[in-house]
Amino acid sequence: MARAKSKAEETKKLSVNDKLTNFLKENAQYHYNFEDNIDYKVSSGSLIVDFELGGGFGPGLHRFTGMNEGGKTSEALEVMKNFLKTVPNARGLYVKAEGRLSPDMQKRSGVEFTSNPEDWADGNCFVFESNTYETVVEMITGLIKNDSETKYCFLLDSLDGLITKNDALKSFEESRKVAAGAVLASDFMKRVSITLAKRGHMAIFISQVRADIQLDPYSKAPIRQTTATGGNALLHFANYILEFEPRFKSDLILQKPNEKYDPQKNSYIGHYAKITVKKSPNEKTNAVIKYPIIYGRTGGKSIWNEKEILDMLYLWGYAEKKGAWISFSEDLRNDMQTAGIEMPETIQGEPKFNAFIEENENIKDYLIKYFRDLVLPQ
Repeated sequence: MARAKSKAEETKKLSVNDKLTNFLKENAQYHYNFEDNIDYKVSSGSLIVDFELGGGFGPGLHRFTGMNEGGKTSEALEVMKNFLKTVPNARGLYVKAEGRLSPDMQKRSGVEFTSNPEDWADGNCFVFESNTYETVVEMITGLIKNDSETKYCFLLDSLDGLITKNDALKSFEESRKVAAGAVLASDFMKRVSITLAKRGHMAIFISQVRADIQLDPYSKAPIRQTTATGGNALLHFANYILEFEPRFKSDLILQKPNEKYDPQKNSYIGHYAKITVKKSPNEKTNAVIKYPIIYGRTGGKSIWNEKEILDMLYLWGYAEKKGAWISFSEDLRNDMQTAGIEMPETIQGEPKFNAFIEENENIKDYLIKYFRDLVLPQ
């Protein structure tokens, strides 16, 4: 009794800070206060998108939603590629829940994929072929709860493809009555959200869009942040929500932009991908971003960086077009020369400029970094 009283008196004498410290130590397995915050920025692959997003994507959950062929999976794989290149001890995990990820898509992405667990290593991506909710959750939580140096980028393609073990056994009539998407999303994020962000992992969830059916055409529709499936839980937990818009004829890029389309002489060589920022931590919500895609490239080079660079050179006054010739400012060329890079005074035409930048990776990398340093906070 005396001992118990003595211990109680000792506890009373402790300061509030000491009590808090003791509590945290006793419950260390249930919180993350003793772990360092891990932060980074992974490029979207596009200068334009990076400028709008403040440098790119950080740890935590990001959602890519939108119509078919809007570019969700391609952009997610671009982020995956850059994550594997720039984050130390990085590995990717692609959850193939819808049976996509064709060989052509893999070739275009520039990501090294493997389906053999023995070949999974830093810098490549393991393809996990499962749409069973419990199995996917166990795989992801098992990896991120393990306090190691490895950083993971999880790409779930898509959330809509997941089904629970019980629902898989139900009849068609029973299964279609279950509002599974929102329930699964809420449960999923409660399990992984804080661990993802705190330990420096990234997750990209791809979702379909859902049209709201209105029986009364004159009724006021509820305000929705996005038309994506998954319920309110994913709206709350996501850092960025990007909705990929449908592609129209006006978004297509002709070989000769000022002339009419001709399948032989003037075909389409690319298009502008268009996204609306539905949620962001940097005050860019509702911003509409367009960035150029060029066709026929592999190795993760589908985003048309050369076109973005030239547009930036024009915008900042570092390049000027007179007739067919593009001239570059003396200030820019002097800066590049100081860095040991030679830039010609003039180039004839945009196609030759694109080819020149594509062939000279050192110039391309220099100019991308040059504009990132100009625009983005250091």
